[in-house]
Amino acid sequence: MLNIIYNYFFLYSLLYIIISSNKFFFRFNNLFFISSIFFHLTITIIYINIFPVGDWETFMWSQEDGVKQLKLSEISFASFRTSNLVLTIIFFSKKFLYLNNVNIIFLFSIISFFGILIFVNNLIKLGLEKKLAYWLMFLPGIHFWTGTVGKDALLIFFLSYFFSLYIEKKFFFSLVFIFFIWMVRPHIGALFLMSILFTEFFLIKGLKLKFVMLLILSIVFYSILHIPMTKGYFLSTSTGLADNMLLQIMSQTTELAQKYQSSSSSYGSGNIISNMFSYLMFPTEFIFSNKSKLIDLVILGEICTFIYIVFLISNHKKKAEVNKRIIFFLVICVLLYLLTMPQILFNFGLNIRQKWMILPFVIYLTFSLKNLFVSKYNT
Repeated sequence: MLNIIYNYFFLYSLLYIIISSNKFFFRFNNLFFISSIFFHLTITIIYINIFPVGDWETFMWSQEDGVKQLKLSEISFASFRTSNLVLTIIFFSKKFLYLNNVNIIFLFSIISFFGILIFVNNLIKLGLEKKLAYWLMFLPGIHFWTGTVGKDALLIFFLSYFFSLYIEKKFFFSLVFIFFIWMVRPHIGALFLMSILFTEFFLIKGLKLKFVMLLILSIVFYSILHIPMTKGYFLSTSTGLADNMLLQIMSQTTELAQKYQSSSSSYGSGNIISNMFSYLMFPTEFIFSNKSKLIDLVILGEICTFIYIVFLISNHKKKAEVNKRIIFFLVICVLLYLLTMPQILFNFGLNIRQKWMILPFVIYLTFSLKNLFVSKYNT
C-alpha cells in the first residue's frame, strides 16, 4: 500500500516538474505544451498495447529476468553501454527509487518527450516560425517509435540536446553528448563525431591546420576500428583476418552486401538511392502489398508525415539567418549517415525505429537549405 502511494506521488511530482519546465526553459504556448504532453503519453499507451513485448530491452525488463540477474557489485563501465544502459537505469530505478513498471515506462517516455521538445526548439533556433514549429510536435512517428522503454528514448534526447548546444556554439559541451550517444549506439556516435571533424576540416583555413585536422580524423578513424573497446561494434574477428584491418573491412562489406540477398525481412538489395528510400520510408515491396492493415496504416501515416513536413517548411515566410557551419555539418552528417546505415541495416523492424535518429537532422537540413536558396534568390 505504501509503495503504491509513493509511486503515485512520484508520478504526480514528475508531471509537475514537466509542466513547470515549460515556464522556465521552453516557454512554449501553454495550450500547445499541455496538448503535446497528452498526445505523447497517449501514443506511448497505444504502443504498449500494440507491442506489449516491444523491443529487446522492453522484453528483458518486463520479464524482469535481466534486472534480477544484475547485482550492485557487478555494475561496471560495460553496464552503461548499449542495451545494458537501459537495464542499468531500470535496475537503479527499482532498487533505489522503488519505481514500479508504470513509472519506469513514464520516465522513459518523458525523456523522449523532452528530446522531441528540444528538436522543435532547435527548429525555432534555426529560424522556423513558432506557429509552424508547434505543428511538427505532433508528428506521430517520432512519438510512437521513441516513447517507450529502450535506447531510442535516450537517443532522441541526447541527439536533440547535442544539436541544441552545437547551434549555440557550445562545442565542448556538445561533444559530451556525442559521448553519451556513442555509449548508447556506438555507430551513431561515431558518425556524428566524424561529421563534426569533417565540418571543421572543410571550414578551417590554412594548409597546416587542415593537415592537423586530417591527422586527427585519421587517428579517430583508426581508433574506432582498432581499439578493442570500439572495434567489436564495427569489425568482427571471426573472419580470420584480425591482423589486417583493410582486408577485414573489405571482407565484412562483402558479407553485408550478401545479407541483402539472403534476408527474409522483405528488404531486398538495391542501389544506394533505393536503399536510402527504403530506410527513410518503406521498402518498395511493402507499399500497397496488403500484407497487413497495420503496416498499410503506418505507411500511409509516414507518407502523410513527409508531405506535411514539406508543406510546413515550404510555407515558411519569415527570413532566417543562414549559418554556413550548421549547413556544412548537416549536409555532411546526413550524407555520411545515409551513405552508410541504409546500406548496412537491412532489417525492416530496426529501420522503422532507428530512422528517427536521422530524420530530425534531415528536417533541419531541408529547412536550412530552403532558407539558403531563398536568401540567394532574394539577393
